[in-house]
Amino acid sequence: MELLDVVDDHDKVVGRETRKYVHDNYLIHRGVHVFVVDKKGRILIQKRSKFKKDRAGYLDASVGGQVLASESYKEAAVRETKEELGLKIRDMDNLGKYKSFSERQREIRTLFSICSNGPFSINKKEIEWVKFYSIAEIKKMIKNKDYNFTDGFKLSFDMFTQKAT
Repeated sequence: MELLDVVDDHDKVVGRETRKYVHDNYLIHRGVHVFVVDKKGRILIQKRSKFKKDRAGYLDASVGGQVLASESYKEAAVRETKEELGLKIRDMDNLGKYKSFSERQREIRTLFSICSNGPFSINKKEIEWVKFYSIAEIKKMIKNKDYNFTDGFKLSFDMFTQKAT
């Protein structure tokens, strides 16, 4: 049973509950996204597995997940990157923190980026496939609604592109 820290609007811990309770009761908690960027500046996108409870088949950040109770954002990003892509990393760029509030959940999320061309060993329970796309390709895909992207990805992508320019 995974426990998450419940936080207030200012990211201060106010309690601890199970992941299910946090999501069922729409409580604010912590999350991470990691954008894996290759040497050409392309972002690795994942297609969420058909086995995922929420947003199955949607396109999402290279890596995403919850920050477990008493875990730091960076520790969660390192753990999730290993679990989802098989990458063992120690260092990454912290691009900032923002509120990712949607109809599904309320997360205070930190976005990280790392540079890697792989190889990747994807967790098939979590991810159907991964592929690198340029920023221009992603913008076009979102604009044309060619694919369903998670709301969280769009927020992280906006932050990433603001930092990149």
